[in-house]
Amino acid sequence: MSQPKRIILGTAGHIDHGKTSLVRALTGIDTDRLKEEKKRGITIELGFATLDLADGRRISIVDVPGHEKFVKTMVAGAFGIDMVLFIVAADEGVMPQTREHLDICSLLGVPAGVVALTKIDMVDAEMAELAREDVSELVKGTFLENAPVVPVSAVTGEGVELLKGEISKLADSIKTKDAKGLFRLPVDRVFTMKGFGTVVTGTLLTGSVKRDDDVVVLPSGKEAKVRGAQVHGEAVDKAYAGSRTALNLSGVGVDEIERGDIVAHPGEMEATYMVDARLRILPSAEKPLKDRQKLRLHISAREVPVTVSILGGGVMEAGGEGFVQLRSREKFIACPSDRFVLRGFSPARTVGGGTILDHRPSRHKSKHENALERLEKLGSEDAEERLKTFLELRRHAGLTPKEAQAALLVTLDDARNLLQKAVQKGWCAVADRKAQRHVSLSFIGETAAKILSLLGDFHRENPLRRGMGVGELRSKFPSWLDEKIVQFTIERLIAEKKVDSEGDFIFRSDFKVSFNEKDEGLRTLVMKIVRESGFEGPTVEYLAEKAQSQAAAVKPVASFLVAEGELARTKEGFYFEAALMDGFIIKVRELLAQKGEITIADVKELTGASRKYTIPLAEFLDSARVTMRKGEVRVAGPKGRVQG
Repeated sequence: MSQPKRIILGTAGHIDHGKTSLVRALTGIDTDRLKEEKKRGITIELGFATLDLADGRRISIVDVPGHEKFVKTMVAGAFGIDMVLFIVAADEGVMPQTREHLDICSLLGVPAGVVALTKIDMVDAEMAELAREDVSELVKGTFLENAPVVPVSAVTGEGVELLKGEISKLADSIKTKDAKGLFRLPVDRVFTMKGFGTVVTGTLLTGSVKRDDDVVVLPSGKEAKVRGAQVHGEAVDKAYAGSRTALNLSGVGVDEIERGDIVAHPGEMEATYMVDARLRILPSAEKPLKDRQKLRLHISAREVPVTVSILGGGVMEAGGEGFVQLRSREKFIACPSDRFVLRGFSPARTVGGGTILDHRPSRHKSKHENALERLEKLGSEDAEERLKTFLELRRHAGLTPKEAQAALLVTLDDARNLLQKAVQKGWCAVADRKAQRHVSLSFIGETAAKILSLLGDFHRENPLRRGMGVGELRSKFPSWLDEKIVQFTIERLIAEKKVDSEGDFIFRSDFKVSFNEKDEGLRTLVMKIVRESGFEGPTVEYLAEKAQSQAAAVKPVASFLVAEGELARTKEGFYFEAALMDGFIIKVRELLAQKGEITIADVKELTGASRKYTIPLAEFLDSARVTMRKGEVRVAGPKGRVQG
């Protein structure tokens, strides 16, 4: 069953221009609910009302404060509205916050609005016309340039019905918000309701939420459950994007949530300290924006201090536009395509604003040209193009379907389908099947090239070693690189027959162990010494002494002979001829078959070796699974039974 169109109308305009009075005239609801608001006669906090249109539609209204001290609250209320009721008093005309509120609505991408020329009962026709001209000059070149201007009086009721009609017409042109994507509710109010507990309200930006859903409050990560939901003050089973929504949450206290927090479904979003964005500086900005300048970021209902890194360097002049990286020491939530506003600390004025492109970027150097090219592509409306770019940006981490969903703001099914197409087109591969982590093929190619280079260096430095330990190879990569990506790349190289493996060792397919004349002589000499030593196996140091060579030269030769199966080595470093050990194992099996067990004394009798060697030989039998230790004796292991 299709859902009715859900529309949020926000007010904007200078203090004392009659926003709250007009909302009351339209809806019959007084949005000033605080004692201080009623006492001072000004709006301090966000107010909320519903407007019932003649055709049965219901519009949610967010009434914002107009005082310059409460611009932060105004931005919180304006974020996510579908259209604006822009208010200018006929007796005063355009004032400072009139201009700033228009700038903020423009920067937040409010698509449409209607202008109400209020207090028309307080001026004559000539004054009203001057005010209209003032408004026309103000909105020229903005999204309100062709908006209807309706003279209205909240006192006499003049123009109120006409204004309702214009709002109704405007509502027809508003697109319905996406109710299938990620659920996001920026909190603009949090309070306790007797008998219910913690309640949060906000404009549901995308997705939907229903009663009994598990949710998480970000950035704190506090988990909660939805006990109930309301839209327009009425209980609903499910709330959809575009609705002013109240959620009754259990499992979280009112003191654990604050304005600007985001309520979301678990595992779908993460907080960040940094975003990449396209920024536009207002033409009215008094000074150019400098690289590394500190400003206040307003995004959804949150305000955080940020440092602005201008990508490409230099400064941004008034009216200019470019790419920036916004860095904060405080966590906040952002999604690609989110709008934001930047304001100064002193003076507290709006500097500019723009659109988030990447919500979890790496730290860029200011003149990183590749970053600029990729950010340009992230502005594309083509979801496939953006996915391809995100795969390049997340090179070492890749993207899971849920991460792709958050990056592209699509449904989880759409994210999976887009990733599947990316695999088919050769943009990425699934490096971790359990997590469904998709990694850019170009990065896999770079990792493969590094593996081949590392193995090449290893083979040149160790010409007698069959291969490099897989663990040793992984240690050559940064700790932040998922070892599953390295393992996937190794398997890909093996499939391409560029690399081979043997047990825990890996080597290039084109590598062949080669002995030079000196090594060949050492090989012969080492075998002779070990053979003559019998069960009194020599160490590398002993072999080097006897061969009149260096241990560093002897060790790789001995290790090669072990790998080739010509020698056996105990964990203590004693070397024995493999053929001798094979005969020893046969005798041990026969003795086990007779006695059912053997002792160290039996090993000594079988080998004639001293205790220095009998214990290592017995432990060698254990490691070869010929025997298993049982107290002071040893019994047959899996490979210790005589074959019938």
